[in-house]
Amino acid sequence: MRTSLLATTICLLFVASASAHIEMAYPPPRNSRWIPSSLGITNIDYDTLTPLGPSRPYPCQGKGKGPIVATYQAGSSVHVQLYGSASHDGGHCQFSVSFDGGYTFVVLLTVVRECLRASGSEYNVALPAGAPSGDAVFSWSWINAVGNREYYQGCADITINGVSGGSITGPQLFVANVSPSSVVIPGKHPFAIPILTFL
Repeated sequence: MRTSLLATTICLLFVASASAHIEMAYPPPRNSRWIPSSLGITNIDYDTLTPLGPSRPYPCQGKGKGPIVATYQAGSSVHVQLYGSASHDGGHCQFSVSFDGGYTFVVLLTVVRECLRASGSEYNVALPAGAPSGDAVFSWSWINAVGNREYYQGCADITINGVSGGSITGPQLFVANVSPSSVVIPGKHPFAIPILTFL
């Protein structure tokens, strides 16, 4: 009986590690296990490391607005923590913000190729001093350098204390390897070239 239980446990650990990728842990994304229990989330998604696809569409894995998980002052920085075990030799990350519920995103920071490699798993993303006040969606997205051509995204609901009538301008979020985009980014070796072409 103990042998059978041990074998089952090992199998479950193997499956979990094989399917694990990377996710944004802070600020806590929608429906994730990282959201404080005090916010009363009951429909926790324990598989938020999964790439986007038909069952987890763009944007935000198809998840609607959740509770506000953090409040920031315009001109301050969002400290982002990424979590996971399969970094796929890094890749391209973008950190962006949306003020229209995730319909459009303005990029605040782009890390080409070295995301989750030399650049590590923690980032400080500056919010422009002229950002408007209100609720916003903070997004982390990742295109892996090695492996299946995938696109990852985590969205956190935040509030920004900003400027009345303020605005943010910048590049549009780059989406690839998932619908509605028809762009597919090739793997490791030519990886940086197409990214730089589209930004």
